[in-house]
Amino acid sequence: MNRMPPPEVTIDAHGRYSSGRRFGVLAEEYGQFVAGLREHWDGECPLPYEEFAEPYSELRHGLLEDCEELGTTLLGIGEGQIVMSVRNIETEQANTLNALRLGKEWAET
Repeated sequence: MNRMPPPEVTIDAHGRYSSGRRFGVLAEEYGQFVAGLREHWDGECPLPYEEFAEPYSELRHGLLEDCEELGTTLLGIGEGQIVMSVRNIETEQANTLNALRLGKEWAET
């Protein structure tokens, strides 16, 4: 019987960890940007016409909320990447053990 050896599985856990850390840095920098934007926009609406001022203020408020939500999402993605890097290392270890076992079984046949 002509059997092929089991395929190798390689997971880049270190790359995923680095990606997670970079997302964390990006989330922090973005959070600083949003804080500055909020500070700048906290004053009264710069529009002199009442009929435009209220919709413009609502727009700014909505944009700030969306910006804050994006910052939270970036942080969550970074944390998720770091968690997955740990899972990938565990997977690599399990795959190595399975590959050794399968390789030994393959060699014996």
